[in-house]
Amino acid sequence: MKKIFAVTLGALLALTASAQGWQDALLFSEYEYGATARSMGLGNALTAVGGDMGSLGINPAGSAVAGYSQIQLTSGISLSVANVTSADPDFAFGDNVRSNFTRFKVPSIGLVMGMDTGQKHGLKRITFGFVSNSTSDYTSRMYASGVNSTNSYSGSLASRAMGYPEEAVSGYRQNGQTSGYTWWNLDDFDATYNLPWDVMTAYRSGVIGMVNNQYLGLTDWDKGGGKTAPLAPLWQKYGFQSKGFKHDMLVNFGLNYSDTFYVGLNMGISMFKYAQGEYWYEEPDDASTFPAIAFSENPNGRFQYLEGKQVFEASGTGVYLKLGALWRPFAGLRLGAAIQTPTLTGVETRMAVYNYAQVSGVRLNSSTSPDWLDSYNLWTPWRFNAGLAYTFGRVGLLSVDWEGVNYRSCRFFRDDEDAVFNGQPQYIKDANADVKDVLGWSHMLRAGLELNLTPAFALRAGYGLTTSGIHNYLDWDNGQLKVYELTAEERAALIKQQFSAGFGYKSGIYFVDFAVRYRTAPNQYFTPYQYYTYDAAGSTYAYTDKYVSDDPNYQLPEVTATFKRFDAVLTLGMRF
Repeated sequence: MKKIFAVTLGALLALTASAQGWQDALLFSEYEYGATARSMGLGNALTAVGGDMGSLGINPAGSAVAGYSQIQLTSGISLSVANVTSADPDFAFGDNVRSNFTRFKVPSIGLVMGMDTGQKHGLKRITFGFVSNSTSDYTSRMYASGVNSTNSYSGSLASRAMGYPEEAVSGYRQNGQTSGYTWWNLDDFDATYNLPWDVMTAYRSGVIGMVNNQYLGLTDWDKGGGKTAPLAPLWQKYGFQSKGFKHDMLVNFGLNYSDTFYVGLNMGISMFKYAQGEYWYEEPDDASTFPAIAFSENPNGRFQYLEGKQVFEASGTGVYLKLGALWRPFAGLRLGAAIQTPTLTGVETRMAVYNYAQVSGVRLNSSTSPDWLDSYNLWTPWRFNAGLAYTFGRVGLLSVDWEGVNYRSCRFFRDDEDAVFNGQPQYIKDANADVKDVLGWSHMLRAGLELNLTPAFALRAGYGLTTSGIHNYLDWDNGQLKVYELTAEERAALIKQQFSAGFGYKSGIYFVDFAVRYRTAPNQYFTPYQYYTYDAAGSTYAYTDKYVSDDPNYQLPEVTATFKRFDAVLTLGMRF
């Protein structure tokens, strides 16, 4: 299981290539409905319920159920709580760290207008709606820290630099036919080397350097035989943060036939913004015992700290259609179903990396890469909904939903699919192959209960379970990336659950709904950095010849992160 998430976090910010990967396909395709307080309180089990604007994104026919027009605004907060421990308490990164991250949000806003036809049978009512509903929340933050005497962040960057000529990594090149060398810009490097941005910025900032024809981390010494280790124990810190939301803007059209059969159509515009950052920091655990580091300008330089940062931002806009129906075969029972077309999404990304080191008596400069900009298209999967609800007169209702989606059908594409990108031929086709190798069906099961304690006041509860779209994982084996099937136990560990509760109050034409929700997330096991092995066979300088090392001499700190997520939302509305 640990391999899944080590690869997941490592691949998402691979700054030597485009960001496309199966992780991105899953991240930007998943739905985790937010919307109104009533829909959240009922666990979003609304396929066969309708009437609430939160239901429109699940079943467009929901707008036709209500016999009134309505307007509403929903606001709230998201809270992510992360508890981090070392996967091996006896080895590095052993601190227990808790971090919280809170974000304000507006998960839903909308207006639905209804018009009666005046007929007693047949088409009785037509509805039009304009709604924005939240479909994903990317709020997350965690930190890990501990003392490590075995390896370092700077050492991992040095291992990644192996095989590249120093004149390329340093940014010096000979001036054509003249003597001397010129310092060239990071955004003007020779792409044939496929140089990683973190390696170039690490060298220019002094985080790594060349010592006796070997790249060495600032904090490390050469043990011989290609092995390195920190000069003395280091206190290390690693942080990860993501933020952003995905919203679906819906233009809804609904029809009511004889108060028995309802149909609806959404023209949806899906928009998301996602930002992710990673942070590395290390300093001497005991500065008084950390050995001096010899520099040409100061043979007794005292290492104080170093840090590295990577950022990844993505935004996208896509369009889709969703068709839904709701049927009341007899009093109390409602059956609902909906189907959503794939979303054609245009995605734009930005990535950058930064490194800096501080050594007393030595002048070192920070180094930041240029923004690495890219754009591509993502075709997300079909979505299918089915639901059943039963109303107990004026007492309340019980509803159950199923939603299914096959993430294996996600596909990246762009006009130059066969082109060589940063030395990687047909990288779009490779990304699509990974999607098919790793992803598969995901199922959502949702249930909701509403009890009307009085004509004006109702209590609600909801539950949801979502199986993961991850069915397999990719891992390195002797330099080859291979596909491995998850066990039943590993699949079960990836299940997400949510529990919600809320209430509703109405007075005249006004109503107020409130809900809270607790969401679980799978534990994540990962390493803050990786060491790389270089194999020059068949190529002089090839990034594809670098792979994650499984050398036991580089036992890496492994971190366990447990996430808990909480939501609280309030809806204010008016029916007329």
